[in-house]
Amino acid sequence: FTFHALRHTFATRALERGMDYKTLSAILGHYSVAFTMDTYVHSMDEHKRHEMDKMDDLFGMQYRISVENQPYPVLCTLSADGCTAHVPDFPKVTAQAPTLDAALLEVKQQIQKALRQCKNPPIPTKQDQIVVPNNSVLVLVKAG
Repeated sequence: FTFHALRHTFATRALERGMDYKTLSAILGHYSVAFTMDTYVHSMDEHKRHEMDKMDDLFGMQYRISVENQPYPVLCTLSADGCTAHVPDFPKVTAQAPTLDAALLEVKQQIQKALRQCKNPPIPTKQDQIVVPNNSVLVLVKAG
């Protein structure tokens, strides 16, 4: 991991937990709040959905994003013991299996289950926004 990746992860997680942009901007030492917003606003899809949910009663409909046919990135770490897979967009979805194929099948089933249980499923993270460790591969898995 690079220092920049750790810094980016810290900022993203701080925003996901509700830290305001002005405070985060000061902590990161950015020259402006606008720069912080431009850099980290992509990670706020869940926040946008949560805020739009507040408008449900006004419009009588739900704000939904279709993710049916979009693939989710899966990080697979290969070792002598097999493969460990996890899905960044679903932190609770993980699988340990003897082969890559078996791990991918397991996470696909877990993603499908998670999507059925989600009122507002997460938008898949773009693969260029994911840091892939040296001993890992990134695989895109369609849940549908």
